[in-house]
Amino acid sequence: MRIHPPSPTLQRVAFVGEPAFEPHVPVQAAWAQVRFFPVTAGQWEPALDEARAWGANATLVFRPQDLTPEQAARVPGTMSVGIIPAPLFSTEEAQKLASLSGPDAKGFRWLTYLETPASPELSRLPLLQTLPLPVDTARCPSGPRLDLRRMLVPDWASPSPEALELLRKLGPVDVLSSHATPEEVTQALEKAGTLVYASRDLMGRFDPLPLLAMAHGLLVVADTVFPGDWNIEPEDEFLYRPDGQWGRSLDEVFRMPVSFRAVRIRAWQKMREAFDASACFQRVLHDAYLFADPVAHLASLAPTRPPVAVPVAVEASVPEALGAEKVQRLTRARAAVTH
Repeated sequence: MRIHPPSPTLQRVAFVGEPAFEPHVPVQAAWAQVRFFPVTAGQWEPALDEARAWGANATLVFRPQDLTPEQAARVPGTMSVGIIPAPLFSTEEAQKLASLSGPDAKGFRWLTYLETPASPELSRLPLLQTLPLPVDTARCPSGPRLDLRRMLVPDWASPSPEALELLRKLGPVDVLSSHATPEEVTQALEKAGTLVYASRDLMGRFDPLPLLAMAHGLLVVADTVFPGDWNIEPEDEFLYRPDGQWGRSLDEVFRMPVSFRAVRIRAWQKMREAFDASACFQRVLHDAYLFADPVAHLASLAPTRPPVAVPVAVEASVPEALGAEKVQRLTRARAAVTH
């Protein structure tokens, strides 16, 4: 889908949320001025006030269910969108979001959800589009580093002790702490070549690490798959392997790294094509303005073209044919036609 430039009035886009969400916000974007305002210790007012003082024209808030009605009413800009980055199971949270969002609410005009909603409570919310938590790929390496052999294992998605001991026999293993800061997560990803991930749920629903790893060019080996509507394909963009096969699979990766080079490259490219933060949030705001007021938004996007000059009739000499009289004819310049 072609994304038109934003409205000329959309100059500054603020992102507000806990510091853990900063890696998912673009550092810069060609389509707007962007800035992240961190919320520390649950104190939303300073971040919202700072975004207002900055002059935000639109604001995107991570975890909008954490705001009170008074705080939601203070979200600055002519467009406000709440980003729901993890599954909702609480009826109370869904009811709260219903009161904070919608065309007549003093809060969020739209919400996004990470997957297609299944519950009636979610279906009644003003959901703009399906949006898995994206990745600011501009912060990631410019290409997969295929020579790295270190394995990264998160302690919250770790295999059994027996499987982990077998991995240590194959190569160096770094265990990522669940208390790691965003900077420490980035440093760990930059050192590793493979992410080994064990989960009882679909990847990426509660944890952005698999997408971050793929954006950094790591080969992801996991015992589960991604949500189907994310279109991340096993064997094409990551390796789907049960826990008991990890030793043999990683041994194959290290003995024949060329065999899985295409998987890493396709995953790295998929993050830039479908999950890049700048492109994803540009689409979100484009759709937010379009669906809120289609006539006004399309009018604001109408390109301004210079007036087209009217073709002028000019005289041109026609080469003299054998046995014919010399004549003068009028010819008209042809206007260029854009296809």
